[in-house]
Order: sequence, then structure tokens, then C-alpha cells
Amino acid sequence: MSTLQTCPYLPEQEELLVLSDPRAVLERGEYDQLLQNGFRRNGPVAYRPMCPQCDACISVRIPVDQFQPDRGQKRTWARNQDLSLRVARPYRNAQHARLFADYQRLRHPDGGMDQEAERLYAEMMADTSAVDSRLLIFEKDDEPLAVALVDQVDCGLSAVYTFYRTDLAKRGLGIFAILSQIEWARSQGFPYLYLGYWVAESPKMDYKRRFSPLEGFVAGAWRPLSIHR
Repeated sequence: MSTLQTCPYLPEQEELLVLSDPRAVLERGEYDQLLQNGFRRNGPVAYRPMCPQCDACISVRIPVDQFQPDRGQKRTWARNQDLSLRVARPYRNAQHARLFADYQRLRHPDGGMDQEAERLYAEMMADTSAVDSRLLIFEKDDEPLAVALVDQVDCGLSAVYTFYRTDLAKRGLGIFAILSQIEWARSQGFPYLYLGYWVAESPKMDYKRRFSPLEGFVAGAWRPLSIHR
């Protein structure tokens, strides 16, 4: 199954997504294989861009045992040590829903997601027990500042979506959430953290090149990417 739409990263391009069967339950083993072949999950389906005139989207992953933070990432890590981490299976929560809606409104005001935040949040927190998902919830004084939804499969940990307080820019909560997912993957024995797609020409994706080493799914195989941090 495939669908054609305007590319969210390169607006002058059209995006063609190949989707898994939305009528079938996405089982862990199948999802593991799809993830290793450059797919990503959104709700009950896995997808992969296969655009006829563009190959800018590269699925990327971090080999967690080889990762070394740079100076800025070390500062971000230290700056957020006053936060507590709580891990749970996905569930709907009114505070999280408000945080998600605020994040969409402020970070993606023209992307359409802000208009459908309630529905999108509900879909994100739907039952994913067949995939084995977790919420990493970062709190201060019982207030959630960031929430990351991750999937656990045999080949690694997949970062599905992260949302956070955008008014706390000095904390660098988005970067801190990725650093925490790297540490969580290490602690659980996962070899990789899958970060979704990286597009070199998209400013929205520029933060991913700061995580090194970074591997990309290129020409049907995972290969080290030579990207300057």
C-alpha cells in the first residue's frame, strides 16, 4: 500500500510512502524486520518513503555502545539531572495530552498536526502491546516536562515520538530525551537506537547529525555515515 503527499521536510517535493497492511496487527517479529529495512512506525502501521524522484530520507540509527557525547550534549545531560525518569507502558494522561497539544501548537503550527492534536495523541497512546512500547516520562516535582514513546524490538530501541515543554529551551529537552534513550537502550541490552529519518537539507533534522557515530540505511544496507557534528 502506498500514498502520495507533500513532503514535510522538502516542501518542493512530493512524498511517496509505502505502508504495511493497516488491517493487520504489527507483530514484534515483523516490525523488527521492517525496522532493519528502513521502515518506521506511526500508530498501527509501519512506513517507508520510496519517492520516485528523491532519496533524501535516510533511516538512521546509533550504535549505543560506541556513542560518545560531545561537549554540548554533556552540558545538556548535566543540566537535566534534576529530572526524574519514570518508565511505563503507554497510557492516556490528561497532563501528557496537554503537553502534546502545546508542543504541536508551538513547534508545528503550519503542519496540520496542531489542529488534530487530541486525535493524534489518542492514536499514539493506543494499545501497542504486540510491539512492546514504553513511555519514558521526565518529571520535575511530579510535573511532566518531556515524554518519549519508544518501541522495544530485538534489533534495538526505536524512538517513535518525543514531545516536551518548548518554553524551557535552555534545558535542551529534545536532546536530553535522545541521550536518555541511548542510556536506556544500553541498560536494556539493545545494540541500537533507531532515530527515524534524517534529511541533510532539512533544518528540522539537523540535530541528528550531532549524534556520532551514526549509521544510515543506504542502498539496502546499514553503513556508517560521514557527517560532521
